[in-house]
Amino acid sequence: MTHPRRARAAQELADRFRTPGAKVVLDPEPDGPPTALRAARLAWASVDPEATHHLVLQDDALPVAGFLDRLTSLIAAEPDAAFSLHAEWGGMTSHAIRLAAMLGHTLAPVVDDYIPCVALVLPAEVARGFEEYARTKVDEKAPDDVAMLDYLADRGTRALIPVANLVDHHEAISLVGNNKFGPRPATCLPPADAVPDGPHSLLTGLDIIPYYDFWGQYSDALLPDDSTVVGWVRTSARDSLLSRGITREHLTTTLGESLARRPESDLLLDRISEVVLNELWIVSFLHGVVAAELSPDDGASLDLTGPVANAALSTLGPGAVRRVVPYRRLPAVGALLHPLVLDGIRAGVAGVRSGRS
Repeated sequence: MTHPRRARAAQELADRFRTPGAKVVLDPEPDGPPTALRAARLAWASVDPEATHHLVLQDDALPVAGFLDRLTSLIAAEPDAAFSLHAEWGGMTSHAIRLAAMLGHTLAPVVDDYIPCVALVLPAEVARGFEEYARTKVDEKAPDDVAMLDYLADRGTRALIPVANLVDHHEAISLVGNNKFGPRPATCLPPADAVPDGPHSLLTGLDIIPYYDFWGQYSDALLPDDSTVVGWVRTSARDSLLSRGITREHLTTTLGESLARRPESDLLLDRISEVVLNELWIVSFLHGVVAAELSPDDGASLDLTGPVANAALSTLGPGAVRRVVPYRRLPAVGALLHPLVLDGIRAGVAGVRSGRS
């Protein structure tokens, strides 16, 4: 799906698949108010009569090598699910992906307050119903990804995402104003040869998910709430840790110890506010706590440095600060933040293990 101004990129994307089913759908009102919903309605209505599943790629999607084979494997594992194939590195779902990666799972739930739609595949029957739902129940100015969230919730269709994302995001100028969110690459793009070929496993049992609010720059957490469409409600990461016996003093002390161990800390503090570092430490610490609580051995077997986990965890820092660090400095700052993030996770794991010893 595309706007005429980006039709060439969309056609090049369709040509990659070399299949009769690949087609380009254009925004039917390109001079109308900026919205992706118009093109999305047409794209989801364009289901082949013989299809079991329907894939829609936005024109700025960048599929990984082996895309179709990996997609087929996902569909075979969970044929009734909706699969987002890209989650941006700072969204709520990015943190569920990181927990799944540390615990060795290949799939995670989508927990954003929208359905990531850069690349999305639906069972054909579900895909066919979106156009009527959008036409009859959705404001024409609504974002397509929020409309999709409401639609899937209405149908009771689970939304999942592969830990190793199948699509990256091309940082073009957004036609609907999304550049205000900063760069939005994929959460987890490990080397192709590091992606597991074995059976898929889904991260379940979550009763809390860490979240870094990249807009407001503070530590947060998600708690289950069946009264909401998304199924989660936001709360304070600090309060979540305090309820587990982790005091503010302990968080401050462990952050100071991590900074003192690292010669690059002065440069990091020159690039990032100490307030922001403190918030990022809290979220990293909570990642360690939650992962350890979900682990059968209190986190002793958690994977923090394998290729998939490393790919997921290395994007936590830059995904959190992408709006407060100049784009040209973001890769270097992300590299500086990664060891601190790992220290925070390890400190959180240690906190769980010591509390149960």
